[in-house]
Amino acid sequence: MAKEDARLPSDIACLDTDKLRVTLISTVGAHCDVWQTAGYHFEKEKNRTFDMVIKRHTLTCTPTEAKIYRRDYAQLKNLLHDIIPEAIFVRTRVDGEHNLLVFARAFTPWFNLANPAVAEDAIPLMAKLPKARRQLTLFIEAVKRIHTVEQKVIDLYGLDNLVLDKNKDVRYLDSFEVFFHEDMLYLIDDPCEDLREKITVSLRRLEYLEDMLAKAEALANEIAKKAS
Repeated sequence: MAKEDARLPSDIACLDTDKLRVTLISTVGAHCDVWQTAGYHFEKEKNRTFDMVIKRHTLTCTPTEAKIYRRDYAQLKNLLHDIIPEAIFVRTRVDGEHNLLVFARAFTPWFNLANPAVAEDAIPLMAKLPKARRQLTLFIEAVKRIHTVEQKVIDLYGLDNLVLDKNKDVRYLDSFEVFFHEDMLYLIDDPCEDLREKITVSLRRLEYLEDMLAKAEALANEIAKKAS
């Protein structure tokens, strides 16, 4: 969903919300609303503008939760580099209450990689994109290792989390709750069925990505042999 030329509906201490024009991108994320603004600049960098995504946590976010969000994001960023957009986590007051915002560099989703329904399009497309295949290989290896060692499942449940951008580069666009913590299914007496579904779907889509990538690699090799 997108709503053009809107204003942020909250009083946010670190932003001049009266002057900031935004487009509402999503209200269906995990406890966050997402807006995008074009040509934004910070006061100390008036000569540098960029498209920015603003993510506002819609529930009360404790300092401990904010620390976990930052830690999980930093873990992915350190492993996956440019696949993960630059982001800043800010503790500020939203409507008078302490909460959390994320300011992230905006990328335009062009193709949803984690959607099995478009496998017939994804395989020949990725066969033509060696850089994207290398990026996706790195992504799959990293998140599988994290799952095995730490029982954290990458969020592939969200819409357009893992995409090709308009330059055909792989981007993982989520910032809040980038992992589902699988051990929560066993540490509490009555785990939320919503969490179980998100983990199940995310793992199924990760398996799909592996299969799709293998088929794209095979097709790329077949095309190269025919061309030689």
